[in-house]
Amino acid sequence: MSNAPIATLRGHAVSSRVLTPPPAQNLDDAVRLCDPYSPLDPREDSSLFANLTAIRGSDRLGRIVRNIRRSGGIPTLHFVSGHLGSGKTTELLRMKVQLETAAHGAPLATVLFLDADVMLNRTDIDLEDILLALWKLVYEQRKAAAVKVLMPLWKDQIKEALSKTITNLPGDISEALTRILGEVRLPSAERRKDIRTALRSTTAVLIEGLNKAFAATREAPDDGAGPLVVLIDNMEKLSQAHHEGVERLYRERMGALKSLDAHLVITVPLYLCYAPAGAGLSGLYGGEIVVVPMIEVRRRAAEGGGDNQGGVTALVDLLKKRVQFDRLFEEGDRAAERIARLSGGCIRHALHMVRAASNEHDDPPVTAASVERAASILQADFERALPEGYVPILRQIAETNRFPDQCDVGVKRDLLLNLFVLEYQNGGPDPWHAVHPLVERCRKYREHG
Repeated sequence: MSNAPIATLRGHAVSSRVLTPPPAQNLDDAVRLCDPYSPLDPREDSSLFANLTAIRGSDRLGRIVRNIRRSGGIPTLHFVSGHLGSGKTTELLRMKVQLETAAHGAPLATVLFLDADVMLNRTDIDLEDILLALWKLVYEQRKAAAVKVLMPLWKDQIKEALSKTITNLPGDISEALTRILGEVRLPSAERRKDIRTALRSTTAVLIEGLNKAFAATREAPDDGAGPLVVLIDNMEKLSQAHHEGVERLYRERMGALKSLDAHLVITVPLYLCYAPAGAGLSGLYGGEIVVVPMIEVRRRAAEGGGDNQGGVTALVDLLKKRVQFDRLFEEGDRAAERIARLSGGCIRHALHMVRAASNEHDDPPVTAASVERAASILQADFERALPEGYVPILRQIAETNRFPDQCDVGVKRDLLLNLFVLEYQNGGPDPWHAVHPLVERCRKYREHG
């Protein structure tokens, strides 16, 4: 379980897509290395990884690693949040490897990495889905240790509970779980409801089975007695359109996971952190919320605005690990600096612009006009999605770097989820907010008096 190859979880490593070592020396490789939607494999993509601890103010996920190692066997709970495209998954995969690597005499951890994008239906997730996915991970990654404790529970209670809802389930647990999770991922909300209703009476059994499997794993000679960590990623992408269900999942149902004899690291939507239902997660469960912020490429309005040169340099260095700007771009490193500023510190948007600009040409150099067109593509997306009624609120945020007190919770969720507003928390005790630079260029924003 602890040595499951990350490439099987997230697809091929980014650096394996090119024939020559990074950074890219041609436009084909630049496009492949600047995939904005693929996280980095912490082992195979180490040459592409940029350590952003200094500009982000602290090693937030490193703090979680140390807390788990020093817990003395007491399970801990951690929520991780942040904007889409801030690099959370890359950091979480790196944290997984850190936990699985010997350090300071700490025993190696066993990490179950559940990718909600891959295993669940991200538009609609409930507790039963998560427990089934964890059963599947345990069974597949430590079959010898898990089969003897899971099989009796499966045959005697869980399969029986499902017999009227799903007929002709395979005898093999892994195949049966694959089929059930496949049906949960289907568009039919009614079908998901039926399966969850059938499973609800077995929630305690599902948790019991996992705890027995965890104990068997700890007793296995190749794993030792190190901590067991359940890391659930991509839950932060849960749809705002179903925010009532999301709030119910985190406030009312997620608590059952605390019965697991394991450390929990769970991603949570950033918009939920600003809703009454989400703000009390720490008090409700006793865990902490760690936010992975955008890279602070600019300063607060109260500090005069303008560039935060440290942040710009950090993002430029990240981009230069992937692309030789002085070889492929007409403006050289100045192009990377312009992209860093226009992105607002959003890594995904920066990579998106590098890729789009590169795709404007068959051969280098990539011109300044192409960089501008790449920015305009993202700007047009914002222009289409931005409701004009939000512009007065955005204007206030631009002046004060905070949401107005009277801002509706639903509007706040929408502004954060759609990246109209970016959150920074780079070393300071409190987060601050700013309008995305490409939103500031939108006609709706500029023409508002």
